[in-house]
Amino acid sequence: MRIERLFRFPVKGLPAEELTRAAVSAEGGVAGDRAVALGNGSTPVADGQWQSCGSFTALKNDTSLQQWQVVSAPPFITVTAPAATGAAPFTFDSSDAGERSAAADYMAAHIPAQGGHARTLVAASHGMFDSRLSGISLINPRTVEALSKAAGVTLDPLRYRGNILLDGVPAFGEFELIGKVLRIGETRIAITKSIERCPATSVNPATTQVDVNGPRLLASHFGHLHCGVYGTVLAGGTLQAGDEIRIDSEDRRALALAPAKRTPRYLEVIERRQLDGDAVEISLRDPHGWIAAHDEAGTHLRVHLPDPLWRNYTITAVHRDVISIAVRTAGTVSQKMAGLRAGDKLLASGPHGTMTARRVLHGRTALLTAGIGITPALGLLRGAGQAPELNELRLFHVERGPGGELFTRAGALARGLGLPARISHVDSRAGRPTAAQLAQAIESCDSVVICGPAGFTQLALETCELAGIAPQHVHRETFASPAADLGELLQQYAPARISFSSGAAGFTWRPQDGTLLESLEARGLTPNSSCRAGSCGECALTLRRGSVGYPLDPSARVAENQILACMAAPAEDLELQL
Repeated sequence: MRIERLFRFPVKGLPAEELTRAAVSAEGGVAGDRAVALGNGSTPVADGQWQSCGSFTALKNDTSLQQWQVVSAPPFITVTAPAATGAAPFTFDSSDAGERSAAADYMAAHIPAQGGHARTLVAASHGMFDSRLSGISLINPRTVEALSKAAGVTLDPLRYRGNILLDGVPAFGEFELIGKVLRIGETRIAITKSIERCPATSVNPATTQVDVNGPRLLASHFGHLHCGVYGTVLAGGTLQAGDEIRIDSEDRRALALAPAKRTPRYLEVIERRQLDGDAVEISLRDPHGWIAAHDEAGTHLRVHLPDPLWRNYTITAVHRDVISIAVRTAGTVSQKMAGLRAGDKLLASGPHGTMTARRVLHGRTALLTAGIGITPALGLLRGAGQAPELNELRLFHVERGPGGELFTRAGALARGLGLPARISHVDSRAGRPTAAQLAQAIESCDSVVICGPAGFTQLALETCELAGIAPQHVHRETFASPAADLGELLQQYAPARISFSSGAAGFTWRPQDGTLLESLEARGLTPNSSCRAGSCGECALTLRRGSVGYPLDPSARVAENQILACMAAPAEDLELQL
């Protein structure tokens, strides 16, 4: 593993300059990197201290920044406005407050403000990085190549604005560095977390044009928004292109610096057990212990295979740092999963999802499941104690043959709650379940959870509608392929009326309008957004009335009265607070 190329970004948000060698400092980064940052005018910014990236002019909010030119010889920086402005270059001493002020005036004359506050150019002693503790970023060009191949486009690793481009690391291998310390000569860097990408990666660094939806490409093909890793410099030194990078196995400080996240990391397979039929149960150990930190009954694990392929699997059990998932060996991903053996490594993220026991188990609840759809019921039932409003449970399950091991386990959990429980099993060899059977299962229910193949799900939804159960009390898991076209998936939703608590004029949403976020933007509204792929949570809107569905399950988590507009479609008429 070596340094392939080395970069710094003297002005936050502006293009990089390539280096052959650079000094790095402990708790800082590459000398002169993100030395200064220009306030965007949305809020006052203070000089001399780290502040959130939302306060500064950034490429994700102003793609014209890529048209600037920057060269530096710290502490001196020369910036040149886009050629179309005709402006001459401007050189300033970044360590001098007066010269920074003059540079701020030069930049502000060519960069529109995003608010009414004074535009100031501020500096911080260790650099104005996006993450307070992460002073250096590492990008793996092999991962970018894998995304390019999957997406059918050519992506330059410079889109991801890394300080170090790695050589000798296989695609996705950078995620295995999390929690480790890298040694490069005298320099030691703790790798603390993966980097969630924003719309800045949609800008082509060569043409300076927005030519792809960077976050959506990652989400569609990889199932997550992460590319590259952040590091915290533990010991300074000098880096040079071509330097060897070794893993320092003696130092465990990186784990202490790595915050518990839901982001991609490698889990170890510790057991694979055959269940009845074509299902297997796989147990995985999370070496970081992050699963337990975020575990909530009903959530799922998202696995990311290098083809690239990805899928969600309900977490059926958690014991400290070991989790279990059940997999039916039907599709391509599941067949690959079933082939895992003890000792194998699996890239995964999570736990994700919002269909948790606390949210969906209340009053008289019916769980309607078919086939491997029993796994969400298992996930919810293991946490029924987190749902104090649950007072009766009904489990209605359909499968080919007599009740299998997973159904038996779910039934035992249901009976062990100490609540009235009705357990029903339908052997599909004798015929598919009827609407009358489903109607009996959901009679007088306050909440219904549905999980199964498309035909079963549709019948269950129609039965709930006929029974008068409000859409917001009907919850479902979907088995949609992540490669499926989102526009195609939206066709399952009916037109709905969208209104606003402010009294602003509403409109009628239709499937061809796209996601809720896209339909709002098409009508001149500008809700916050960033990833546009259901991961960052920036587009969360307060829902005053109604309910939504998610054609593809988002990974971000929001409050119970909020929705993720970038992935949502109305399940009924909505009232939103903007």
